Amino acid sequence: MLGKKNLAKAAVFLLFIPALLNSTPECFAESVTKRDLADVLPAADAFAKKTEPFAHYLGYTTDGGYLMGVVFLTTEVVPAESWGYRDQIAILVGVDARGKITGVKVLSEFESPRYTKGLLADGSWFLTQFEEMDAGDNFILESDVDAITGATITSSAVTRSIKAGLELVTEQVLRQHVDKDNPIEHLFFQHLLWQMDFFFLWGMVGLAFWSFFKKNEPLRYFILGLSFAYLGILMGGGFSINDILRLLSGHNPVFLNNLYWYSLVVIAIGSTVIAGRFYCGWLCPFGAFTEVLFGLVPTQWRITGTADKYLKVVKYVNLGILLLIGLLFANNILAIYLAGIIEPFATFFNLHGDLISWIWLLLMLVFSAFVSRFYCRYFCPLGAFFALLSGFCSLLRLRRISVNLPQDNCKGCRLAQKGCRMNAISYDNQSKRPSIDRSECFMCNTCAATCPVESKRL
Repeated sequence: MLGKKNLAKAAVFLLFIPALLNSTPECFAESVTKRDLADVLPAADAFAKKTEPFAHYLGYTTDGGYLMGVVFLTTEVVPAESWGYRDQIAILVGVDARGKITGVKVLSEFESPRYTKGLLADGSWFLTQFEEMDAGDNFILESDVDAITGATITSSAVTRSIKAGLELVTEQVLRQHVDKDNPIEHLFFQHLLWQMDFFFLWGMVGLAFWSFFKKNEPLRYFILGLSFAYLGILMGGGFSINDILRLLSGHNPVFLNNLYWYSLVVIAIGSTVIAGRFYCGWLCPFGAFTEVLFGLVPTQWRITGTADKYLKVVKYVNLGILLLIGLLFANNILAIYLAGIIEPFATFFNLHGDLISWIWLLLMLVFSAFVSRFYCRYFCPLGAFFALLSGFCSLLRLRRISVNLPQDNCKGCRLAQKGCRMNAISYDNQSKRPSIDRSECFMCNTCAATCPVESKRL
């Protein structure tokens, strides 16, 4: 077992990684071909690159030399607005002389294909919906622009960078007035209106904590079902190690356009700070499915002793590898690819992945059917992060909610230990006192309900 001292050392080490490895290479300017330019501004026959007031292309007709429009690359015009989930998304945008968008083309991106589902490719409905929009439109996600399900941050980055670049081009190149005095775009409650997921998510979390304090196991399974249906199927898989990598990179999305994502971050990390691995035990959609799957299979295996001890280390190794790759090679798709394989969430909920991803997913499901929370306990890098964070916060006395078993009046029956599916409870044979490994406890409260002393008190 990893002791508290080792957890603290590991947590401190991980916290210093960003400072040690803060040498992310900058994105190189994308190569724009004449074919790319013609794709987004088809009415033009010839193009001339200009550098003032910023880099852009003017499109003309060869017959008469009439100006047909402007083409710009978001990473050159509005680089700060171009950050997607893991890196900058280079988007080529064509604008006609009226200020209307004529075409949108993604030249490079490092977003996970398991979430974008091919919708950043040429001619996709997601990109073509921007055509005929101008700088006077609001570009509010889920109102004026339909988002990619499960890829809200990517959708927001594309929308935001196109909008910001279009405003600059319209004002400074086409010399047209842009009416920015539109209060709808900036009203907090307007964004809330189009992000009702915000309310549902917080309501589900509130219900989960209420159920925890009431120690209501049937209600817990109802919440797990909600998590599976909502966070998993509807929203694409819940919190991920990629969200941690994004937080460490410092390139986070605009707050108002991503209330759901920021709420998920606060809930996942905040609940870990005050209540340990609460997210793992109550809100993880993949964990919810595997827990129910385990309950449906009559044959059950229990891994204990040395095998259990060393298998639990694997998730920390996975976490370390992903953090190192993600921080050392922040512009490399390798980090996203490996995270997408190790974490089977996207493959499972979006039904999209390569052969390796599908094989890994099937292996995890098969073993999880016979061993309770097999993936969560032994391989999940996000679970490792939560375990380290929980241990670190416990040392700092930030944790406020825990599962407890009786000490002085323990009967030594070990029913709680036998009922713990996470194998997080051990007993001292001499004192007959139980102890809970807080880094492995999923806060399910099953032990408190099983213990004859604690259940009577409840």
